[in-house]
Amino acid sequence: MKPFISRLLILSLCLTPVALSTISQPSWGQSESVETTIQQLTEDAKTQTKQGQSQQAIETWQRILDLAEQHDKQNLQAFALVGLGLNYHELQQPTTALEYYEEALPIAQQSGNPRLLAATLNNMGASYQSLGQHQEALTYYERALPITQKVDKPADIAKTLNNIGEINSLMGKEDKAIHYYQEALYIAQRGGDALLEQKILNNIAKINSPSP
Repeated sequence: MKPFISRLLILSLCLTPVALSTISQPSWGQSESVETTIQQLTEDAKTQTKQGQSQQAIETWQRILDLAEQHDKQNLQAFALVGLGLNYHELQQPTTALEYYEEALPIAQQSGNPRLLAATLNNMGASYQSLGQHQEALTYYERALPITQKVDKPADIAKTLNNIGEINSLMGKEDKAIHYYQEALYIAQRGGDALLEQKILNNIAKINSPSP
């Protein structure tokens, strides 16, 4: 069974606040027409990504990236790069996804936006996990965790804790995995995220169930 990885953390972490808050900045020096175009493209890309229309989303994110590069808007570049990476990951191309995340990372580090940075790191961990590089995945998840904790969005923290639990489970460190799952479960329950809560419970059950 394919493991549950909280890649979609990006959708809650950075898509809306980075795109819509950035493009409204008057310092952009863009025409109203360009700003409107970027806003519409961003909404289209988010919808396509959420609905699993990965190929269409890639085309839209690429248009956003082209505009961001044309107008030298680095935060939007990172935003689009992570969106591209996410959709390539959903197309089961984690190596390509990782290339986009690696390009986004230094921009995210300089952006001053912790949600963007945490999403980039978390999704890099997911790509490494899909490639079977568990130690690398753990490294990036652990880098993402204190940033998400600082931002203090319960669902984001719970997803990152769940990812750390899952990678520990894959590495055979079941006691550690349970510890992180229990932390994630408590936060998910407190935040009222029933879907995430169920996924974490399923992960705990996999460890507690005896091997056939």
